[in-house]
Amino acid sequence: MNVPETLFTGKNAIFLPEVDSTNAHALDLLSKTNPQEGTCIFSDYQTAGRGQIGRYWHSSQGKNLLISYIFYPKFIKVTDQFLLNIVASLAVYDVICQYTTDVKIKWPNDIYVNDKKIAGILVQSLLEVMKYAHVIGIGINVNENSFPEILPNPTSLFQLKGANFECESIRLQLSSRLEYYYLKMKGLHYNYLKELYLNAMYRFGIPADYKLLDDSIIHGIINGIDDSGKLLIISNDTVKHFDFREISFLI
Repeated sequence: MNVPETLFTGKNAIFLPEVDSTNAHALDLLSKTNPQEGTCIFSDYQTAGRGQIGRYWHSSQGKNLLISYIFYPKFIKVTDQFLLNIVASLAVYDVICQYTTDVKIKWPNDIYVNDKKIAGILVQSLLEVMKYAHVIGIGINVNENSFPEILPNPTSLFQLKGANFECESIRLQLSSRLEYYYLKMKGLHYNYLKELYLNAMYRFGIPADYKLLDDSIIHGIINGIDDSGKLLIISNDTVKHFDFREISFLI
């Protein structure tokens, strides 16, 4: 197992051939011990991998990067927790950009190539008084050559490029970029991070249709995010704020 050239992110790496979920394992580890910051858990196969809102995350045995990192960002306010999504999104975005073009960050934290999803992120928290911890789970479709039909628009580096890639190399790159942006956040460079996030944002400034919880459709233009990370859409000359459970992209 190679060690990333970082200060702490990914230095302590725990490999599990099979696990229910790398995020679940990380949270269980936190409940029992005090792993060093930057500890990562990665696996060849998840039996119960999931994404945002409990959605199923598909990954064939040994073909993709399935990894979770443990951080203790006690320096950020509870109201600023969306910054962790920004940090993780930018890190994954940078890595994917090394291999292909037309990469975007789909709010809140999916990575798209054109109109297809290549990576997803799930940030979970353990907000105890003595252990203020966050787990950043990341799934990158690397060498997946086929997906279940139930998934609407997935893709992988293999499908995009017609070649296999080393998950180990991608893991090392990801650890490096994640640490870079995490330290920027620790240095309170919030505006810098948000500017990069908006510059890479999927459909930013482009008129499009979106579906709301009641299945109604609105037409609008993404105008950014607010301080809590809610999506801002201008529709009928009004700026509307949406949580990620309240709106979905029509693709």
